[in-house]
Amino acid sequence: MNPLLYNFYAHGSETNRTKLFILYLLHELRILSRNQITWFVHNEYRLHSSRVDAALGYLSKNNLIGKYRNGNMVCYYLTKEGHLSIGGLYTFPKVPEYNLDHHLQINDYLITTIKLLEDHPHLKFIMSERRQVYETKDFQENSKGRKYFVPDYIVRFIGEDEEEIDWSFEIELTLKSRTRYREGIFPKYIRELKNEPNNHLLYVTPSPQIKRELDIFREIFLEDEGEDNHELFDRLHIVAAENFHDELSNFIRLDPSINW
Repeated sequence: MNPLLYNFYAHGSETNRTKLFILYLLHELRILSRNQITWFVHNEYRLHSSRVDAALGYLSKNNLIGKYRNGNMVCYYLTKEGHLSIGGLYTFPKVPEYNLDHHLQINDYLITTIKLLEDHPHLKFIMSERRQVYETKDFQENSKGRKYFVPDYIVRFIGEDEEEIDWSFEIELTLKSRTRYREGIFPKYIRELKNEPNNHLLYVTPSPQIKRELDIFREIFLEDEGEDNHELFDRLHIVAAENFHDELSNFIRLDPSINW
């Protein structure tokens, strides 16, 4: 099973499994382009794009998924009926196309990540943002309306001593306030990296301006923490989008905690 859908089981005939896979995928990632869905399904079942189109057509005709056109691109999302048909665990998004470009870019980075990690012997699973929020909220009282700060996705590995190792990915398309970075975001991640000495954080951005600001925040905290915590900042990466594939490939190949 695709590492992103580790928490679902698609059963039945090949046709039925494909339809379920698409519904689960949209539940996990909220909205995807046709090309992205085709990649995920082909990677899982090696089906031709025409078979994927047939499954999308069936689901759309039966009002289990909806369409949203963005120029020449067609995107798909779960309808209320589709959400109910799989017993959806996550909050049903009333406006699935909200912040569309951000969701689609995250999907592209996810696809690149899965390609690079395919067949990695110590990969456990990949946790989407929606899954992280669900895990955090489950059995919590008074969680309605509360905002949860989680990465865009987490790759989880199993270490040599059976410990869980998390690589957190933040796809930064919009620069947040300096106060939020200084008092909220970076302190949270630095605490996590201190507590989990094999974890990594990767900030990825296509914007040179955003990368420059993130590099500045990283240097500020490096100076504040001192040389004793220099190793920690070797695991806090600020990556330009055009270098993402090559840098992530090197991290995967060279990190001793996941290559035992």
